[in-house]
Amino acid sequence: MPLSRLILLVATLASAAPAPKIVSFKTADGWTIAANYRPAKSGRATLILAHGVGSARGEWNRFAERLAFEGVGTLAIDLRGHADSQRGPKGKTEFTSFDESGEWPRAVADLRAAAAWLKTKGVPDERIAFGGASIGANLASAVAVGSPKTPFLLLLSPGVDYRGVRLAAIPGLKTLACASASDQYAHATVRELE
Repeated sequence: MPLSRLILLVATLASAAPAPKIVSFKTADGWTIAANYRPAKSGRATLILAHGVGSARGEWNRFAERLAFEGVGTLAIDLRGHADSQRGPKGKTEFTSFDESGEWPRAVADLRAAAAWLKTKGVPDERIAFGGASIGANLASAVAVGSPKTPFLLLLSPGVDYRGVRLAAIPGLKTLACASASDQYAHATVRELE
């Protein structure tokens, strides 16, 4: 192996962000939410990240690692009924029944519990941001409406209404909203937000 490649490999390995801490916390309605936590550097925001339907917190790993290099903290959660999040002592309840039971809109409690958990770690309201993909984007916007000190909002492939969770536009809040043109529903939603 040439010396230059060896130096690059060592530099890459040495600069890798530390692994996230696996944490959990309870929602007001009885769910235990699992999450990956990477604390922010002093004075920087922590972004609560919510995935889309059928996914899990791991989809944010590379993004969270990149944000860690910039000093931005992340708390990537498993939404209720997904991966390691479960309800009560009975254990897992799958998300596949959420459409008929009307559970999706109640998942805003997952992000609210995440914010409350961050506050127990000393993160002030003005440093707690929200972001998500697909239904996670809609949930993030819904929680941000009730969090007036939110510094910014990240919406990836939001929809006007995903499974009963309506997208909330918040005038004046720094918001990055984006979607692929091939995702016609989300792309039209982002265009409407503009």
